[in-house]
Amino acid sequence: MINFRTGGPWITRFAPSPTGVLHLGNARTAALNFLLARQSGGKFLLRLEDTDQERSTFASEAAILWSLAWMGLTPDEPVRRQSLGLQRYAGAVRILVEHNLAYPCFCTETELQQEREAAAQAGLPPRYSGRCAALSPDECAARLARGDTHSIRFRNTRQTDIHFTDLIKGQITVPATAFGDFVLLRSSGWPSYNLAVVVDDIDMGVNLVLRGEDHLTNTARQILLYSAFESPPPVFAHHGLLVDSEGKKLSKRSGALSIPECMDTGLEPLALVQYLASLSGALPTKHLFTSLEDMARSFNPFALGRGNAIMNFEELHNLSARYFRATAPRTLVSAVSGTLPPTDPWHDLEDEIRCDLVSNLRDNATTLRELCNLLPHFTTDRTCYTPASLTEIIANTAVLSALNQALDEHDPASRLDKSMVTTVLHRTSEQTGSRGRALYHPIRLALTGQESGPELLSLLSLMPVGRIKQRVREIVTILSHCNHKE
Repeated sequence: MINFRTGGPWITRFAPSPTGVLHLGNARTAALNFLLARQSGGKFLLRLEDTDQERSTFASEAAILWSLAWMGLTPDEPVRRQSLGLQRYAGAVRILVEHNLAYPCFCTETELQQEREAAAQAGLPPRYSGRCAALSPDECAARLARGDTHSIRFRNTRQTDIHFTDLIKGQITVPATAFGDFVLLRSSGWPSYNLAVVVDDIDMGVNLVLRGEDHLTNTARQILLYSAFESPPPVFAHHGLLVDSEGKKLSKRSGALSIPECMDTGLEPLALVQYLASLSGALPTKHLFTSLEDMARSFNPFALGRGNAIMNFEELHNLSARYFRATAPRTLVSAVSGTLPPTDPWHDLEDEIRCDLVSNLRDNATTLRELCNLLPHFTTDRTCYTPASLTEIIANTAVLSALNQALDEHDPASRLDKSMVTTVLHRTSEQTGSRGRALYHPIRLALTGQESGPELLSLLSLMPVGRIKQRVREIVTILSHCNHKE
């Protein structure tokens, strides 16, 4: 029996519709297909199913391609667009008509709607009656010659149930009576979803269709089409959907993000791929991977469960922070340099100092944006203070004055090493009698205006002595002036 391991190499595909940006649920499907293809030595293909003429847009297509590139999910062959294959679909349907496996349907939308309403009143599922299937060849030819508007329907003559083995769901049986003669080509000449999918998957050589279980209902129709085209069907695997903590489909209300939004919030792309693939246990979350290829080697498709996967955004952000903090300092320096504007004083620092800064500050940030927000404390002479921080500084100006005196013996252009910082703090403590928070917190507030951040030893060793003294002197002077005016 074929399973994920005994079959392959797997040629998989991701086939989004360019009707909007890429969201986490679809991104998860893309990641699973990519990792499975890489693990098995196969191919990962990309197809844009852009047959919805009203909703498909170039902007959505660009957003999808951009998102996949950011995640590193690069297809192994050029992107296929269904809108460029209309002649191919029409030719495939002609073959079915010639073999009496499809026929023209001249029913109007009004007639079809009346059939649906009648079925609903009878408590039955909507199903085409097949009235045009009974037209004689002469009558059908006459109506075609007259140019009557028509679609093309598949002639479903199947009398036995449809069976297939899903690699995730197991054995599936669909009754032959579950659906009637379904549309292959619309009257506009554009293909239906099921026709285009089957023709494309045959042409692309796809041998495993890994997709969300919301597509499970299409599989039986597609199997009938594979048989009609005398082509072996691919192996199917339908994974559970991505849901929120209440088991509901992810939505904006439950915090769902699009991939562009993930990019904007600073999530690490490797972390996102790993997290999405790990939701059912197909990847471990404790280990950080160096690349997607490294990730693929550990990918376990047998762990893809039948149930839905619960999205936990806190876990995703925590994993992303671990990836960010594990990034090599030189890589972070390059990323910061590419992010900050050319006029930022960061660019005036020596390379060694920039490496020291990111090495010491990355543990106090979870994203590149947060890291960049910390840098002005060390690269500019301006500091912003909240009313609460000023109140605490006012009560501890003696600590700041003592710190300033303890720094007098050091060159203003130099930076202290951590042993020097320890000595300076010890002298400040001895002179003021301050210990613990009473010593450290006023200094932190005076230098950064922030309640938290890098440990004080790092903070004092990353700033030039002159900048430390300048900030301390300025805030003490300002507060003394305010007290004098009062």
